[in-house]
Amino acid sequence: MREAGFDVAVLEARDRPGGRCRTWRAGDTVEEDDGTVQRVVWPAAPHLYANPGPARIPHHHRALLGWCRRLGVALEPLVNENRAALLQADAAFGGAPQTLRRVRADLRGVVAELAAKALDRQALDAPVSPADLEALRDLLRTFGALDRDLRWSGSARAGWAVPPGAGDAPGARLPPLDLAALLRSRFWYGSEFAEGIDYAATMLQPVGGMDAIATALARPLGDAVTYGAEVLRLRRDGPPGAGGARAEWRDRAGAVHAARADHLLVTLPAPVLARLDADFDPARREALAAVEYAPAAKLAFHAARRFWEEDHAIYGGISWTGRDATQLWYPSHGFGAPGGILIGAYIWGGPPAGRFAARSPAERAAAVAADGERLHPGYGGAVSLPVSIPWGRVPHALGAWAEYTGAQRRDLYPLLCAAEPPYHFAGEHLSWLPGWQEGAVLSAEAAAAAIGAEARARRG
Repeated sequence: MREAGFDVAVLEARDRPGGRCRTWRAGDTVEEDDGTVQRVVWPAAPHLYANPGPARIPHHHRALLGWCRRLGVALEPLVNENRAALLQADAAFGGAPQTLRRVRADLRGVVAELAAKALDRQALDAPVSPADLEALRDLLRTFGALDRDLRWSGSARAGWAVPPGAGDAPGARLPPLDLAALLRSRFWYGSEFAEGIDYAATMLQPVGGMDAIATALARPLGDAVTYGAEVLRLRRDGPPGAGGARAEWRDRAGAVHAARADHLLVTLPAPVLARLDADFDPARREALAAVEYAPAAKLAFHAARRFWEEDHAIYGGISWTGRDATQLWYPSHGFGAPGGILIGAYIWGGPPAGRFAARSPAERAAAVAADGERLHPGYGGAVSLPVSIPWGRVPHALGAWAEYTGAQRRDLYPLLCAAEPPYHFAGEHLSWLPGWQEGAVLSAEAAAAAIGAEARARRG
């Protein structure tokens, strides 16, 4: 907006830029809406950080990556899928975790063998030539690592029971997993998660923490950003489409101030905006109140020893458990360094998120540590200094990302995207990429363009 000739003032309720895009480091605090405060007491080191909000950038999120390039934000790979990571379900294999590589190998082998049998029984809907039939058999043999008879009998893809070594040590392959147990596990959701377009390699992260992006954006604005400025009230001061608006805001000391602008770009999340005293159209206010946000949550631990690397050869990636913790993230940076920060739980919503938010920070940590024991026996004694965040209880956020129903996308979303001059709106909730920074960037760019067009129209 500055480059387009506008004078810009930013009111930010927090004491930092970034909103839900933040990074925890030693000395930070985490506040909840009931007054609960946690302090991050990890050792201070460049690699000892966690991203409690957005933590990954898909390679095709070009708008966000373009800003990283423009602002000089250094990026590095984020390991989203790791075949050495673990999948665990209490209902299968006696609760013992299985490596992702073994689960994927078995799932592909089983499916390929079943498909090969269907070929032999001529169960296809359309006739297939002998040449195509042979090509399909070759495809299935390669896809599932089937033997010469098109049977799944195990493969080195699954890993080794005894690793190969030097001399007379050819190694021994792992046998196939029990099919009934594999089906009970329902591991395929976790095993195929990274096939989603927003989760497939290459995934990226800023070097040193996700807040590097917000920090770089805020730096050239300098004192145009007022931190600790909680907006209390918005009112037009002229006819719609012709006048501006006034924003009343409260500073850290409790004093109330007012600011006027010809155009206002409002980027508050929908649950926060729904509570704001503003003279929006009543239909917008109803729509804002109707949009639900995911009550996602994360909990991070410090580990003095990188046991996941040293004991399990896990370097980055995600392990899955059927218990409330859902996901355990291993850091994709600081490989081999002394200590690290694990995301011990990443919970998206549903009853697990409700249980997590209802607990005290100490109770959350105990529950997540118990879940982690199912993946890594001895886990509770290997991690410490927990910090947790239930996003539904975070002031100025009240949720992680927008979750529209199909009907809301059809009926409410267009209304929420539309401007009410002098008010314009932006955020991940005003995009088809909810929960992703790319959606917020694209939404903001669209709003900035609309403000420019409005200003030109006023000038005639």
